[in-house]
Amino acid sequence: MSDTMLPILRAMHDAGTDAERAEILLLCPVAIMLKYRSVLESSCERHGFSAGAEYLACFYAAMHQTRHRGSLKGAALKHAEGQLLLIAGQVMP
Repeated sequence: MSDTMLPILRAMHDAGTDAERAEILLLCPVAIMLKYRSVLESSCERHGFSAGAEYLACFYAAMHQTRHRGSLKGAALKHAEGQLLLIAGQVMP
């Protein structure tokens, strides 16, 4: 039987650590995040990855806001993104 799940969603599903999940969320294309919202949210919930769930909530809220000079607004999104960067080990605390 072949696996029909997109590779990035399969990686999220199979990730063994929060650092791996954080990295995947930070790399995931926006189009996939929009189309597969429920898959990503349920993966975070299933793994108890609260930082990922918070990031997704902030991301989706920002998608519904008016942009500022072409950029997404939102201190909450920037904070949640910073948390994922810390978890992924891409920045020092």
